[in-house]
Amino acid sequence: MHGVSVTILGSGSCGNSILVDSEESILIDAGISCKELERRMTIVGKDPSRVEAVVLSHEHTDHTRGAQRFCAKYGVPAYGSDGTLSLTPLSGVEMISISNRRSLSIGGIEIRPFPVKHFAAEPKAFSIVTGHKKIGIASDLGSVNGRIIDEIAGSDILLVEANYDVDMLLTGSYPDFLKRTIKSDHGHLSNDDAGLLASKAACDRTERVVLLHLSKENNTPAKARETVGRKLKSAKRNPKLDITEHGGMNGPFDL
Repeated sequence: MHGVSVTILGSGSCGNSILVDSEESILIDAGISCKELERRMTIVGKDPSRVEAVVLSHEHTDHTRGAQRFCAKYGVPAYGSDGTLSLTPLSGVEMISISNRRSLSIGGIEIRPFPVKHFAAEPKAFSIVTGHKKIGIASDLGSVNGRIIDEIAGSDILLVEANYDVDMLLTGSYPDFLKRTIKSDHGHLSNDDAGLLASKAACDRTERVVLLHLSKENNTPAKARETVGRKLKSAKRNPKLDITEHGGMNGPFDL
């Protein structure tokens, strides 16, 4: 059986993309240019031509910037909610709608979308099952609820947003309206939120938690690690904890 690996090709407001590589390969988001996606895949020994689909979480440019060019070049479809697809430039690309009511299969990769709250038209997060491995992805959401925990619970690897440290955000240079937006239920997850989500979703089989989408201005890797690590320890969970710095890559993580 072909192994499973997860690579963070980009993370943060400058561009987000996650490569899931198994019997088939898929991209979750394509928020960096096609050329840069290709370059970063090549760096980690992955072949862009193996990608079978681009699955979009929402329409914001830092998640969709390279989607049209990549899909057109490699002749692969873009998957997303109706709201996401309607607001993403995808001329000449096959678009396939996804919903919360059914999972979708791309070869041997099963993708289960579920709704999250974010300032976007119809945003989704995902759990992915391939072989006997489960991958939970929850980024670009402003609040944690029981459904989100349930959807990603039992994952072998959890990819969770840790966008900001509350004190850094409140004392930082952002205008008040933007601070309120980020902290709202439709904004982003704080380090505390990330720790809550990771500690409740992790289980004995969870090998690794990877923190995503750290703000360059309102967070540091050390603060994210300390806060989330403390909450995991309090919940008696001990997965490996990795931080994907703003603009950086991480992985491949082999499962």
